[in-house]
Amino acid sequence: MSKQSLRQSDLDSLQYIATMTNELVQMAEASRFPMISYLLGMAYAEAFDVLRGARPARQAQLGGNPMHPKAHAKGNHAQPRTA
Repeated sequence: MSKQSLRQSDLDSLQYIATMTNELVQMAEASRFPMISYLLGMAYAEAFDVLRGARPARQAQLGGNPMHPKAHAKGNHAQPRTA
């Protein structure tokens, strides 16, 4: 998916994410947290790559964290615990 096919709100969000992660990388480096700095740097690189059209954006991944599926996803209903 190219940069042109993203909605303006998605582009604005990516720009904000790129800006904030870049600032957080600088803070983590100044505080000597190398692993946090590395991970934030990867997030910055990913957002920047999508913005410049070098990496396809996947709409499904833009909707949220893939590690935490949406509550309304099929088969993902919370079940009460039984003793």
